[in-house]
Amino acid sequence: MRRLLAVLAMLLAPPSGAQQAAAPPVVEIVFEGNAATQPKVMLRELVIRIGEPAEPQALERSRQGLLDLGLFRAVDLRTEPVGGGVRVVFRVDERYYLLPTPRFDAKSDGRYAYGAQVRWDNVAGLNHTLRVFAEQEDRRRQGIGRETNYAASYSAPFAFDSPYTIAISTGYSSRPVETTDGEFTENFRSVGIGISRTYSDGPASQGRSVGGGLGWQQQRTSGALAPPAYGAALSPSAFVSHRDFHNRIYSDVGRYWLLRARFADEALGSDYSYVDLDTAFVRQWQVGRTEHQTVHLRAYTGAYFSGPDEVEQYSLGGASFLRGYDSSFIEGNAYYYVTAEFARPVWKRWLRWVVLAEAGNVFRRPEDADFERTYGSLGAALRVRFSHFVNFEVELGYAIPLDGSSGRIFASRV
Repeated sequence: MRRLLAVLAMLLAPPSGAQQAAAPPVVEIVFEGNAATQPKVMLRELVIRIGEPAEPQALERSRQGLLDLGLFRAVDLRTEPVGGGVRVVFRVDERYYLLPTPRFDAKSDGRYAYGAQVRWDNVAGLNHTLRVFAEQEDRRRQGIGRETNYAASYSAPFAFDSPYTIAISTGYSSRPVETTDGEFTENFRSVGIGISRTYSDGPASQGRSVGGGLGWQQQRTSGALAPPAYGAALSPSAFVSHRDFHNRIYSDVGRYWLLRARFADEALGSDYSYVDLDTAFVRQWQVGRTEHQTVHLRAYTGAYFSGPDEVEQYSLGGASFLRGYDSSFIEGNAYYYVTAEFARPVWKRWLRWVVLAEAGNVFRRPEDADFERTYGSLGAALRVRFSHFVNFEVELGYAIPLDGSSGRIFASRV
């Protein structure tokens, strides 16, 4: 009889989860410390809602969503009991949003570049971004003199409180060119606009994005002996991407991928036709028990079909891609590049040493692409992340090409 009663008691007992006290409902959401950032920007990244239970997992996911904006050095969370539930308070430590940075680069073979960039993040507290760039550069390329480059861009996520991101950009470059026939000046101009939308079941800035845009680029030549310009192109574009990337102040983990296509056609108002395809894949994750010890895998490909014979769309070499080689040591209209990195803190969390391996190649035409020849390099660097600014990380290191040539020091923003 006792055994029968015990069995009945087990069958009639409520599930163990029901025996625990239900999470109290969220009555109010409060932000503290956001002197610049507007509350509506922060609310979009929360997965908790007023009236819903204050579940610990949802609270932590919301806190991480605010960190993933990249606008804050820290996000702290606390709950306070109030009548009918709890008040959820997020306290943030904002970064500096205006960052002017000089640029200077000099090589032993006489190549140099100097200029400046101004980046304004979180414009008007809306998480918009403005960038302005100016540079003088002499690559010591045969027949090409000192180049002057200007560029500006503005990105507006959730523009006008809509679900859409609007991005605009413009650029101008000028350089003297010398050929066997004489000298002339070559100018490049570009303007672009793009619109995209992100679909997310969590923080609004994470998830799948779909978008498109329209670009215009023009090449002009001037001078008594200038050859004919190849003209202008009007290029529609489309892309799809997915973002599941998480900011941990001194490191990042997650994944990101992108597929993008654009084209121009003489039948649609362009002086020439082309098709351009690009892909990107990034994966970063924590390894071991050491905080901010991470492994990074990145892969990029591109193919530019048709177009003017003078155009070389891609290049490798320099401080960011194939660091063991000189800047733009190889150029063409198709490429691939892969890299693997291991990063570990040394002394302080903001300082990490990095070992890396890279491989890639560039081909004159997409039809020439193969794996018969691959350029590679191995390197080591110190990487510093300045947490007071948005997305500001720099590295200084040394890389050795795998073809037996001498190595080189590299320095760049990450």
